Amino acid sequence: MLLRPLPAAALLGLALGACDPPDPAVSVDQRVIVGRGRDALTLDPARVTDSESTEVCEQIYEHLVRFRLSDTGATGDIEPELAERWDQSGDGKTWTFHLRKGVRFHDGSPMDAEAVVFSFERQRDRGHPGHRTDYKYWETSFKNIQRVEKVDSHTVRITIETAHAPFLSNLAMTPVAIVSPARTLTTDGLDRNPTGTGPFRFVRWTKDGIVLRRNADYWGTAPRIETLVYRSIPDPRQRLVALESEAIDVAYSVSPGDMPYVRLHPELVPLLVESFNVAYLAMQTKHPPFDDARVRRAVNHAVNKLPIVRLLYQQLAVPAIGPLPERMLGFEPNVRRYAYDPQRARALLVEAGYDQTLRPKLYVMREERPYLPHPERVAEIIQKNLSDVGMKIDIVVNSFARHLDLTDKGEHDLALRGWTSDNADPDNILILLDRDNARPGGQNAAYYTDPFVHGQLEWARLSFDKERRAELYRSALRRIADDAPWVPLAHARVPIATRRDVRGLRHAPSGVLYYRDVFRNR
Repeated sequence: MLLRPLPAAALLGLALGACDPPDPAVSVDQRVIVGRGRDALTLDPARVTDSESTEVCEQIYEHLVRFRLSDTGATGDIEPELAERWDQSGDGKTWTFHLRKGVRFHDGSPMDAEAVVFSFERQRDRGHPGHRTDYKYWETSFKNIQRVEKVDSHTVRITIETAHAPFLSNLAMTPVAIVSPARTLTTDGLDRNPTGTGPFRFVRWTKDGIVLRRNADYWGTAPRIETLVYRSIPDPRQRLVALESEAIDVAYSVSPGDMPYVRLHPELVPLLVESFNVAYLAMQTKHPPFDDARVRRAVNHAVNKLPIVRLLYQQLAVPAIGPLPERMLGFEPNVRRYAYDPQRARALLVEAGYDQTLRPKLYVMREERPYLPHPERVAEIIQKNLSDVGMKIDIVVNSFARHLDLTDKGEHDLALRGWTSDNADPDNILILLDRDNARPGGQNAAYYTDPFVHGQLEWARLSFDKERRAELYRSALRRIADDAPWVPLAHARVPIATRRDVRGLRHAPSGVLYYRDVFRNR
């Protein structure tokens, strides 16, 4: 396969940005340009729910603790970051964090206990001057936090309602990054003026991309590159052309079918990022006919996952039998399985008295996602599968941001969704099926509300015994499979390509790439 080069003007625009001339003091050896499918939505970490925003935030901000990064398979192991150490009370409800001294935000203000309290309280306290109503993660992963208190200038105490096994891992997630209080309360806020303590500082965000620069005053080892640039190139083939032509240095979400070409190219290096993710078809269980488990089981039997995995993922995924990937704690192989069986699907629809004059709507995002390449083509395969068993559906395509908004509100009948675990803990995926999150903004797109599943998840959060937690999750997964609120589609490995001279990329369990250790080896 020969890729057609872009015109010289297009290459210049991709490399430099039409409105943002390069800094002549920064050599190519000191700059890395990343091409990805879409732009960030916000750079306020507490508001982030998409991977593009998350990754930029992770270069700028830091947390009390962080995940140990890896260039192979990330594990979710926790290590200190802005907290040098921490203590946990015997009942698991009180956590005391001892902060690093001498750390400053990019605006020069001190990172101290007051800043940490501010970063949490603006989300917890509805009366806080920095509070907003769209902190989605707070109501799912952090709602058990009762108090965040300053003990002294470099000590913070966090009290939670009950012992919570995922708590420390949750603290390494983007939404509870520590932010500059002064910058947060400005008119523009953090959305367009992010200010943290991380290895890169924010420079600008225009239609041509996001520009970050090395934080020369970083408390740790400063990055080896001077400038990091994120460009949006929606078409995956054009991203690869830009990479080959040296207009960009890293290309995200390469089309799986193009990876053989990358492997053979002498100047490119293929990477497969392992993360804990799942792509799924959610059925709105509050909307007829999907309030009937027989109809949901019929849909599961009707959808043929193998062509999706083989043709669209090009084998860079495995068919999913449930929400959790096989290598995650609590994975349960012994669940009700739904083999591709159109005859069984038809029989279940007849048994349920399905009205074939209905036209359920399948909502799908326009843009590709790390867990779901070619979403519209996946939707078309599902549409054909369901038509074959007597269920005619209409496909509704929206931008990713609009898709999230509509499906969070539950306006769909069916929806293609996906999730990448933030912290390698099963709770972070299974909250998508928890009763408490079956509400607008709760990210339970199936609006599934089984009391037994909710109880198992609650007990698992209370236990620090890994085997006990695993059994509780396995029990919940068996019930979920019986109730069939999802058609679990695939667990993907995310294909990325880089120029051969780009070295030192690391990633966390979420698949987010970090550039603090990256260098150019020309």
